[in-house]
Amino acid sequence: MGEAGEIEIFQRWLQSKLAASEHIEDPSERDRRRLHIESAISETIFFRESLEKLESLESPAPFIERSTAVRALEKSPQAVSTKDGKNCIKCSSELASDLDFCPSCGEEN
Repeated sequence: MGEAGEIEIFQRWLQSKLAASEHIEDPSERDRRRLHIESAISETIFFRESLEKLESLESPAPFIERSTAVRALEKSPQAVSTKDGKNCIKCSSELASDLDFCPSCGEEN
């Protein structure tokens, strides 16, 4: 029932059931049935109006599809193992003297 047309058809069906409830002989059963159907009609109208509001907003989709990766993943050449303390032993990036880890790959040195 995603389309407004289907919701309107459902609402009309409920209205026909409401009209048919007039023929229930027991007054308490008739009132109970009318109350249920009227509540359903009210909810249907609210749902249809909410759906129409959402469709009229024309807001952009909350998700963005990208054809490429957001971050380029480059395969670095085989890391050269250096123990001199100037380059990372994992990715060969230059190390800062005040850090105990590589700022590029996070490897502890």
